[in-house]
Amino acid sequence: MKKSVGYLISPIGLIKIVGQDDSIVSVEFVSRKDEKELISPVIKEAILQLEEYFGGKRTNFELKLRLEGTEFQKRVWNELINVPFGSVVSYRELAKKVGKPHGARAVGNAAKKNPAVIIVPCHRVIKNDGTLGGYSAGIDKKIWLLEHERVTF
Repeated sequence: MKKSVGYLISPIGLIKIVGQDDSIVSVEFVSRKDEKELISPVIKEAILQLEEYFGGKRTNFELKLRLEGTEFQKRVWNELINVPFGSVVSYRELAKKVGKPHGARAVGNAAKKNPAVIIVPCHRVIKNDGTLGGYSAGIDKKIWLLEHERVTF
């Protein structure tokens, strides 16, 4: 398995992208470059698609993902990918969609452990009362992403 690493300076901070073979395994906000860049085709493509997203030219991602997590977490992340650009879903609605109608808190924990921010749009999950809830990278980034997608909240 060949690991690759790339970084993107986005409007809301430095993003580290890690690939393995032809898949993306993580996308996260970081405070500094903590590994040497080793750009592969999948990293180049991820950087391009993220630049298009931040530039207002892309509303969904077409990247092969290989995300590590529990089966429940993977169900939540797969369902998050289906939440359209410019839309939000509540933790409760998402829990129902993954077959755990009383599992809003578990859905929140799965979203918090999302290894591929933005690509798997956990920023699109809000509380049932319409308030924002949390975001692992900080609420300021969640607000920026939702405003970028023209979500009114």
